[in-house]
Amino acid sequence: MSKVILYTKDYLHECLDLFDSNTPPFFATNEKSLFKNYLAKDRINYYLFFQKKIIAAAGFEYEKKNNCIMLTWGMVHHQFHNQGYGTYMTEYRLEKIQIQYPGINIMLNTSQLTFKFYEKLGFKIIKFKKNGYMQGLDRYDMILEQ
Repeated sequence: MSKVILYTKDYLHECLDLFDSNTPPFFATNEKSLFKNYLAKDRINYYLFFQKKIIAAAGFEYEKKNNCIMLTWGMVHHQFHNQGYGTYMTEYRLEKIQIQYPGINIMLNTSQLTFKFYEKLGFKIIKFKKNGYMQGLDRYDMILEQ
């Protein structure tokens, strides 16, 4: 049985394991502390997809400074890549955003390994930085205009 639930601190270790399953190549090792700090915040919009265990996780946050929504920390356990879970979790977030924040642009940052995935969903590149995360891991800033 599949289900999506809102993250609670009870799932910290499982989320860190999910992160580790993608490090490298999808995340720089120094990003783990950033992810852990994100999970330590109160009332985050971070969702976990279960099928007996956590298969994927992804979130979003309203960024007041730029009046936009930022997609945050989307990841699928490496054993389940290319099976539609990333698409499902992205579409799940986009639907929630449309209800809670209609008409607000959606932004994200990602790497050369996944930017084409987001382009297929309508995101456009607005900024690029070679080795933006670490040597060999470029950064792409992207937007989905509403």
